[in-house]
Amino acid sequence: MKGRVLISILILLSSLPIYSQAEFPVGSALMPVIGSWQEISVDPLQVEVMRSIEQTKDQPYQFAIPVPVNLTPENAGFTVKKGGETVWVMPVSSRGALSLNLILSPWNLPEGAYVYVYDHGHQVVRGAYTSESGTNALTIPLMPVPGDRIVLECHFPGNSIPRGSIGVSQVAHDFAGFFGLEGIKDLYYGRSGDCEVDISCSTNPNYLKAARSVVRLLVAGAELCTGVLVNNTGSDYKGYVLTANHCIDTETLAANTIFVFNYKSPWCGGPDLTSLHSISGSQLRAGNTEIDFALVELNQFPSLVLKPYFAGWDITAAAPSNTYTLHHPEGDVMKISIDDNAPISTSYPLPGYTSNSFWRILKWEMGTTEPGSSGGPLFDQNGRLRGTLTGGGATCADPSNDYYAKLSRMFNISTINNSHLRPWLDPLAISATIVSGRDPYGYNLSRSDTLGSMPASDPGSIDSYTSPGWGYSTGNNSDSLIRYAEYIPFSGTGEIAWIRLSVAAASFISELDSVRVFLWNGGAQPGTAIASRLYRISEVKGNFEMEVDFGRTIKVTGPYYVGYSVSYKNKLSLPQPQFAVKHSVQWPLTAQNTAWFFSGNSWKPFTQHPAFPMATSLAIKVIMVENSILNDIDDPETEVTPLRVFPNPFSGSLSFRITGSGATETELRLYDNTGRVVSAGDYRNIFPGVLDLELPFLAPGIYHYSLKNDSVQYTGTVIKIDSR
Repeated sequence: MKGRVLISILILLSSLPIYSQAEFPVGSALMPVIGSWQEISVDPLQVEVMRSIEQTKDQPYQFAIPVPVNLTPENAGFTVKKGGETVWVMPVSSRGALSLNLILSPWNLPEGAYVYVYDHGHQVVRGAYTSESGTNALTIPLMPVPGDRIVLECHFPGNSIPRGSIGVSQVAHDFAGFFGLEGIKDLYYGRSGDCEVDISCSTNPNYLKAARSVVRLLVAGAELCTGVLVNNTGSDYKGYVLTANHCIDTETLAANTIFVFNYKSPWCGGPDLTSLHSISGSQLRAGNTEIDFALVELNQFPSLVLKPYFAGWDITAAAPSNTYTLHHPEGDVMKISIDDNAPISTSYPLPGYTSNSFWRILKWEMGTTEPGSSGGPLFDQNGRLRGTLTGGGATCADPSNDYYAKLSRMFNISTINNSHLRPWLDPLAISATIVSGRDPYGYNLSRSDTLGSMPASDPGSIDSYTSPGWGYSTGNNSDSLIRYAEYIPFSGTGEIAWIRLSVAAASFISELDSVRVFLWNGGAQPGTAIASRLYRISEVKGNFEMEVDFGRTIKVTGPYYVGYSVSYKNKLSLPQPQFAVKHSVQWPLTAQNTAWFFSGNSWKPFTQHPAFPMATSLAIKVIMVENSILNDIDDPETEVTPLRVFPNPFSGSLSFRITGSGATETELRLYDNTGRVVSAGDYRNIFPGVLDLELPFLAPGIYHYSLKNDSVQYTGTVIKIDSR
């Protein structure tokens, strides 16, 4: 089947660009008592029809029915005055919905305004969103919240709401079940077939690196697909995502798609994730129905904490010797499917597609694909992108005959810029056929530092109360302690990227039992909170390293504290399930203590712990970078080629070394940032070996190289520094 099938009410949305769906610690939600709800009418018969349809892989996986609306402060909801703010509260109900999501348009918040959205039971609260969540945008799609009632809360400074600053243009009624009954589980988790294998079950570093390039697509609040971040020859900062044309085929859909990063279980066979990273909105750069691809550019480049990796690619004619795919079947956590054999070059088995333009997977040896896997990448034995999923018949019962649109065909199917990939993925016009993957923050991470007082040789320990007491010294316990902090004696300026807690115990009764990780100002004791993030205890386990971030890097100057607070739904009156972090062996000197606890009234050093007084350190590490500014030096570990370029940065000379098989003809070009050739040379019978360039005449700056070794193309970036 070709084209888009959407059984719903048609809707026209703004195609203007939108930006990252970033949340900021601004204000707080009022959560007032709701007396009446704006009812959204969805035909129950239409819901039953959608639930009965067996969806196919050559269409997006539809989970919700989109309903166009026009809700503004002038015609719907109610306003509340509080603390110098005017708050527009917009309660929306759609009877029988399993979740609801909104597209906000217009989206034109003034300075000081912010937005929260939450479900009726306040189990899931998203926000605050500010103008920085959608810079220069007039529309922003929001992630779903559970249940058939959703509340939008818009806070404006002063006594009025500027006309045209906020509105709701679409409500999407979930008929399939985006969330579980307890309101926090993404029900696409676990929906895929039993034969599917979590990427978290793999220890293969190449698979895990490629997984950082794969994103789950929530298209216009109603559909799910898969996409892949893809590199370009310019090594510039273009957030290109490649997916299927049947997933995104208009500017409107591109603008109203949410891209979810690293949606995978925290361990093999593990639970769902509730703290997700996402970017809202993109611009459609190119697409073609005859080869079923769409290339979009994210309106904000992924930040360092998202760990983005831009997949390399190969458009040579040779078939891969074996392949694998990473995908989100039925929107589930990321899965891996592997074919040990070479795919066959063939045509798609339905009319309307260009002939001999697809790779046919005869049979998956591990896993399969399903609806929702559409647009997922096909990687070859070198970890390079070779195509994207269009459709096919593979299932768990018979994992045979899937069809991937050839990446090579996407490069030459047309000469119109918005109908093929070459002008976007080969902006230097160097006719590259093989391009390596790229970690845009590789240089930043190469200069990262891990801080923490607990010795690496110390495995950590935990103290248990004896009856009639209960609990752990670093968790919830009969002394009513629930909050702990670790002092980080940092000096200088840097940015916190991740915090890692060595968890000793983690059990729960309610899915709502949680741990909130904090960053506090430094001083004699923990000061004001700079940032915090909530995690469900169900997503961690004992003897597990829990990695935490705040959605962005946090700049610090001088010492600070990091720690956590444990929260259980039931009151701490009886022995409870436990969450606790390991601590070090006892230090010989009191002055060596870096661990703190909150007594209920004030912070105290662990040397004053009511049950286990000692000088110790919590098993908490902080990963810091000098900065999170995008750097143009490629991570040398991303190269899956025999080429090594060194030194990088360089001052006078630059060397290119290639090992392995030889080459007769070598062509080397060096470009400046404007694309101008600053050095060129043609060589014979150099490799295997070393090619040295003397470049003292170049001004300090960023340069890009293109090295063509017979038919193999290598590209990358180097930096020239002052020799003084």
